Amino acid sequence: MQKPKALLTILGKMALKPEIKFDNLFQKLYNIELWLLAYQMLAPNPGNMTVGTDGNTIDGTSLKLITDLVTDLKASRYKPKPTRRVYLPKPNGKMRPIGIVSFRDKLLQTVVKLILEAIYEPLFCDTSHGFRPNHSCHTALQAVKQMRGVRWWVEGDISGFFDNLNQSTLLNILAKRITDQRFLHLISQFLKAGYMENWQYHQTYSGTVQGGPLSPILSNIYLNELDKAIANKLAEFNLGKSRQLTQEYIQVRDRLYRAKKKARQNGDWSTYKALKRKLRTLPTTDPQDPNFRRLTYVRYCDDWLMGVIGSHRDALNLKEWIGNYLKNTLQLELSVEKTLVTNTKKRVRFLGYDLKRWNGTRHLTYKTRHGVKTQRTTNYQLTLLLPPDKLAKFGQEYGNTTNWQGKHRPRLLNLSELEILLTYNAEVRGFLNYYALATNLKKEGSKLLWLTTNSFFKTIANKRKSTFSRVAKNLKRGVCRYVISLTKPDGTLKEYELVASTRQLHQTKISQAGIDLKANTVKYSGRNELTKRLLAQTCEWCGTQEGVLEVHHIRKLKDLKGRSKWEQLMIARKRKTQVLCQSCHVELHAGRLLESKRAKGKLES
Repeated sequence: MQKPKALLTILGKMALKPEIKFDNLFQKLYNIELWLLAYQMLAPNPGNMTVGTDGNTIDGTSLKLITDLVTDLKASRYKPKPTRRVYLPKPNGKMRPIGIVSFRDKLLQTVVKLILEAIYEPLFCDTSHGFRPNHSCHTALQAVKQMRGVRWWVEGDISGFFDNLNQSTLLNILAKRITDQRFLHLISQFLKAGYMENWQYHQTYSGTVQGGPLSPILSNIYLNELDKAIANKLAEFNLGKSRQLTQEYIQVRDRLYRAKKKARQNGDWSTYKALKRKLRTLPTTDPQDPNFRRLTYVRYCDDWLMGVIGSHRDALNLKEWIGNYLKNTLQLELSVEKTLVTNTKKRVRFLGYDLKRWNGTRHLTYKTRHGVKTQRTTNYQLTLLLPPDKLAKFGQEYGNTTNWQGKHRPRLLNLSELEILLTYNAEVRGFLNYYALATNLKKEGSKLLWLTTNSFFKTIANKRKSTFSRVAKNLKRGVCRYVISLTKPDGTLKEYELVASTRQLHQTKISQAGIDLKANTVKYSGRNELTKRLLAQTCEWCGTQEGVLEVHHIRKLKDLKGRSKWEQLMIARKRKTQVLCQSCHVELHAGRLLESKRAKGKLES
């Protein structure tokens, strides 16, 4: 049986050859090792404990489940279950439909995703950043920040992309490289599986399920056609090698050259220095040069941004062109309210950041072999800003964002003091880490940290039935340093520090490794510890090696209270899984799993 690493690597190398068509992909689904890789990717996600329409979760997964699915695929008996539709609120107040896929379908979708990702990932354009390994919102924003000299933004959004994606068009795009009809039919089955809402079945004639493992890669395959079309348009749109110098700049530059020669003769450098100061204040090139145009482009899922160096008419023409392309070729519509042409003097919102043109002037002085050189940077550089409304909305949970005074949070009072501190830290770090690229992070972040620290002290004071000042004094360990200490069983003291100061924020350049989404980081890795335990065919409680082995899953370790021995064992091992025989698994869920049945001393690793 071919190892997943070798299989996926071979597919990726084959994809780089345009003449190769993939006509034997369905048989790759018979590879049990590939299923185990998909399972180890899914296992850590707490969302797998959510019940699908078949009433099952990841709990109870076994090798038999995988082999039964493979048998159904071989016999063409497999049929995906409808998804369970729920709605989540969007920032604009509307509701976003999310599909909860049954675990058996989710497992197979992940296997299909691995195969598609291996084939198409090498072919995707560098301008695409959504739902890709080693790409994120931050890499997209870094690309935007490099768009120097932009005069107009064409900001776009596709109206209801996931709901309106044309299934026939998607299958036709896939058929350009994949000729295996059984494999394409399987993807078609997932697209047409339908959904259950209020216990009523609905057929799906368009779109793909938001929330399924397969949707992100299918959306990127679909919109990669747009990326390629814009790449061709970019080559057509770009004009000229550089902007024309302004006449005033040329005149002053020539006068400066003559003044320098004259100063060397008479020793009077006053005229030269005055002309040099004047030259630094003049625009070097004509920003309205009709013989120079540039186009830049970044996409994150169905949100995209074009930077145009050109006229307003050029930007409007590009907006019209992309609207026609989406409508005629991809059967999609632009969102009228979100697709705008905006001058870079105004703020533009992209991926939660505000983009603003920097109006300052900076002079850089550096040494060269010809002497010291001074260079002026362009005043069309961009800054990324944390929007005030995003900050205020996030801060509402902690208090009044008008006077930045915190409030206690009653819903946290049932937690321990350490759990309260860790809750605050996780929430604050999550928000501020996302805005790590913002120029105004420390300025705006200091207000938020004042608010959250204030709220934390009031929550602890409420729990202790004490006062704000006493709590602050009790927890203080230095300047803006507040700590809760915990004594370990071995007697050592461990300190947990509250995130309370901007000095604790690390505002560094984001690399491709610093991702904000759960990208496929184990795509080419070997087996993990969970897979090895499952393949060992040994019950981790009674030690039996007979019968079907199942994996017991829990959502979070903190859900375990440690009252029973099996809970204590999982807490000690820091595992959210336990491999059990069917008998032990049934007894565990029934609350009858006895310690006397445990094979002591044999399974402590």
